[in-house]
Amino acid sequence: MRKISIIFSVCFLWLFIFKLCVADLLAHPRTDTDEVSAKEAVAADKTEDKSIKDFEVYDLGEIVVSADKAKVKQVAVVNEITSEDIKATNSKTLAEALFRAPGVRVTAGAKNEANVSIHGFAQKQLLVLIDGVPYYETKYGRLDLNQIPTENIAKIEITKGAASVLYGANALGGVINVITKKPSEKLYAGVSLEASENDTYRASATTGMKAGIFNYWLNYTWAKSGGYELSKDYQPRMTTIQKQPGGKSYEVIQGKGERLNSGYESHNIWAKFGIEPKEGSAYYVNIHYLDRDKAWSPSTETIRYFNSRPYFTNFAKIPDYIDWGIDLDARQKVHDKVTLKAKLFYHNHKDSLDSYTDQSYAIQLAHSSYKDYIAGGSFFADFQPVDWNILRFAVHYKKDNHEERADAYLPFEESTSYTGSVGLENEFNLVKNLSVVAGVSYDWFKVDKSEQTNTVKGGPNAGDFINFTPNPTNRNDSVNPMLGLVYNFSNQAKVFASVAHKSRFPTLEELYSGKGGNANLETEKSWNYTLGASKVFFGCAKAGLSAFYYDVSDMISKDGMGWIGTNYNVGKVQLYGFEFNAEIYPIDGLTFRLDYTYEEGRNRSEGRVTNDVTYIPRHKLDAGVQYVIPMLKTRLDFNMIHVSSTYSQLPTPSSPTNPILKAGDYTLFDAKITQPIWKYFEVYVACRNIFDKNYEPEVGYPAPGRSFWTGIMARY
Repeated sequence: MRKISIIFSVCFLWLFIFKLCVADLLAHPRTDTDEVSAKEAVAADKTEDKSIKDFEVYDLGEIVVSADKAKVKQVAVVNEITSEDIKATNSKTLAEALFRAPGVRVTAGAKNEANVSIHGFAQKQLLVLIDGVPYYETKYGRLDLNQIPTENIAKIEITKGAASVLYGANALGGVINVITKKPSEKLYAGVSLEASENDTYRASATTGMKAGIFNYWLNYTWAKSGGYELSKDYQPRMTTIQKQPGGKSYEVIQGKGERLNSGYESHNIWAKFGIEPKEGSAYYVNIHYLDRDKAWSPSTETIRYFNSRPYFTNFAKIPDYIDWGIDLDARQKVHDKVTLKAKLFYHNHKDSLDSYTDQSYAIQLAHSSYKDYIAGGSFFADFQPVDWNILRFAVHYKKDNHEERADAYLPFEESTSYTGSVGLENEFNLVKNLSVVAGVSYDWFKVDKSEQTNTVKGGPNAGDFINFTPNPTNRNDSVNPMLGLVYNFSNQAKVFASVAHKSRFPTLEELYSGKGGNANLETEKSWNYTLGASKVFFGCAKAGLSAFYYDVSDMISKDGMGWIGTNYNVGKVQLYGFEFNAEIYPIDGLTFRLDYTYEEGRNRSEGRVTNDVTYIPRHKLDAGVQYVIPMLKTRLDFNMIHVSSTYSQLPTPSSPTNPILKAGDYTLFDAKITQPIWKYFEVYVACRNIFDKNYEPEVGYPAPGRSFWTGIMARY
């Protein structure tokens, strides 16, 4: 039945494309005016009154220099989340905003950290950017996206499969680019206050202004919570406490009511200062400081407990999780046909983890620390020799430095690596309405230095520091070509197709971890294919259908159970499916939205025990309704999400008796009511998980039950 449904969907997609082609042959050629009017017709009901626009999109945050005209965005599957979409779903962080994006799955597991995946690719296999600058830490190749508040986000661009070669290295499965706000022509000042259960509060203050060639944007956001309540249907169960050494014990760790150790407090500062002396010229400084003190809710399935120095347990808190950075952006039009753009950046990450003896969190065992920085830059050039051809060029180069220690009594071991990329892309528009985008990049990665801490094993001095042993260095490179085509029809429709080779270099944890590191790992690779079509209907609706197929090789997999085992390039996986997206605006103020993703994952690795793949839901459905009541201007938002079951653990060749762990499916409903008051104020109430669904997106990590939010906002 699954094969029949896939065949039926692909046939339907081809019939849809054929219908569009026939209709175009019978119609007059499209003009640029037709395309603009179609976009305006679709966006009309989603955009606020331009006369009171509070901010503009920071266009230097785009990767492509002339991003508003680039066809490379149209040859891949690209979803955009606007600030209004974020507001409608009452999303407080970047991870929450991505929760309802089509084809995107967001869960929470160890360290109370959001885990984001796109079409089955894990977060470390994606390229996450803030205004075009990579956002991650070196050890694991990712950071907690709950660290980023939504107050400063203008839009989020999610590119799947065939992202532009100009983005740089490590975009194996796609790119998430968070583009921030900059001031509009008027002075803006805003304050918001929000509250929820369990001593949960949030406050934010923002101001921005453009005065002549100068402008600034400032924001401070504070949030604090005592934790969250589980669903009333949650049933406590025995948790395995696995000590090394010491064997196993069993205990009920999580009872009913409040989720154990789930509180947090965060302070976030964003600042942007810019000069735009003339059209085509812009120079900006961007500064961010993100500080989150968070707890680590333990797994209700298994607790890890290393019972000798240096100690480590899953009974832990994270008192410091700090990111700060400075980005310098410049764009200069040096000729009518040449525009240049450059980025310089320095990002610093620090986190620490305190391990405790048990769930009372009364006796501390150890204090481990990570310190990271990323320093680098990017250079972009657009050259348009003729109206129908654009040549784009990009260079990226950065240094990663990572330091870590397993406990405060140990010295920091250090690792240093370098990553670079050179990309060339050509956009060809000679044939009317047809655009061809072709590109190629050369990416490389080198570990220049890596150390391993040696300690005394056993005896009265167990855990004492002995020395550092240098790890073997690692060097990898990859050539990544891509090709895409898009045809725009006269009936406000388009079809596109693309193929791209993408790659992802191994992380330090995969290379050198004492729990499975392998210094001989090679680059993960994937051939990504997409085919799609979209159309605007009668100026009041739009729909799109796209199919995707990813052929992944040399996937890094661990051959053991849980955290035990060794990493190898043994994985060969095929991911395929389709996405359907639709929005309808039948009357003024009423919007219906529907996004559906169907996906299959097949393990094709040699010696495999099963054909199944972990963490891939077969079905994901997102739907929303928004209605603005006339006269009162009351805005009603209703959203639902359905995610089918996923495997969290499967048998492997070296552990064929691994128990199968499977997270069940879940369906959630949310609602929000927003009421403007006078000219400068609005209030809202919101409810998440209306029916108090008990669910675990990752086995052992029960999600929040029903919760309520209320807030007030004043803006000028």
